[in-house]
Amino acid sequence: MKTKILLMLAVILSSAALSSCMTIFSNSRQTVTFMGEDGTRIYDGTNNVKLSEIKDGGVTTVKLKKKLSDKIMIAKKEGYKNTPFIIESQFNPKALWNILFWPGFLIDLGTGKINKYDPVIYNIEMEKE
Repeated sequence: MKTKILLMLAVILSSAALSSCMTIFSNSRQTVTFMGEDGTRIYDGTNNVKLSEIKDGGVTTVKLKKKLSDKIMIAKKEGYKNTPFIIESQFNPKALWNILFWPGFLIDLGTGKINKYDPVIYNIEMEKE
């Protein structure tokens, strides 16, 4: 009787601890790097929130929350046309480990960890007005 209870407890604890394989292999945020001219500001295109500004060195890095859909961004700089661009979201093959515990697919789908942004480096070229 005790062994059955201990076995059930072990199964419940292990399934709770490993409920989502992507929790082990991936974060819900991903680092994306933007390269361009100093003073270029990077905005989220959906809500027009400033995420970062390219300063000395011509590079800035931002941690973006992963989503199932592509992310629209806008680069702005005084004297230049606003430049929209898309950060593409792709399926993360590491999520296939969820075959071992299928409810993990649902958890990873809800948290966005089932996808990744690729590429992670964007060179921003802007036109003068």
